[in-house]
Amino acid sequence: MTGKQPVLAFAAASGRVAHVLVVKDSIKSLGMSRKASMGPEEARAYAAQQIEQLRPGIVIAENLRTPSKKGAKTREIIGALRSVAELADVESLAVVRSQAHANRFVEAQDLARRYPTLRPYLPKPRRLWDPEPKTLIYFEALSLIESTFGTPQSSQTRPQ
Repeated sequence: MTGKQPVLAFAAASGRVAHVLVVKDSIKSLGMSRKASMGPEEARAYAAQQIEQLRPGIVIAENLRTPSKKGAKTREIIGALRSVAELADVESLAVVRSQAHANRFVEAQDLARRYPTLRPYLPKPRRLWDPEPKTLIYFEALSLIESTFGTPQSSQTRPQ
């Protein structure tokens, strides 16, 4: 899927920003920050720190030019994340997040099957009145990588 270059994806949702680093079809790092969701300045600091620490070859964030259910503040934060990636010495990609599953919970189950590292973060389907699980953001970031590079074919991530 991603080849030899480490690929870092950022995702943002209300109240959180997350990153997932994939190297050779394996998740090497993931993390979430509430502080980064406070505004563009905090998001830029988070992105700069992750890029500096993780040294990816490619950075991916959601394409803001497409229709989205994300609010104005979240869209601002995604723009800030992308601006840091564009200034860094890495390839920066804006990706349209595709939805090939019935919903995000089904997508998360499919991703957790291929990436066992994410199994502890797999949310249970929520009832209509429940808040969205915070860990769903990891699956959103990983789906941006798969939207770009496709599904991995290595034996590490193949269904068992």
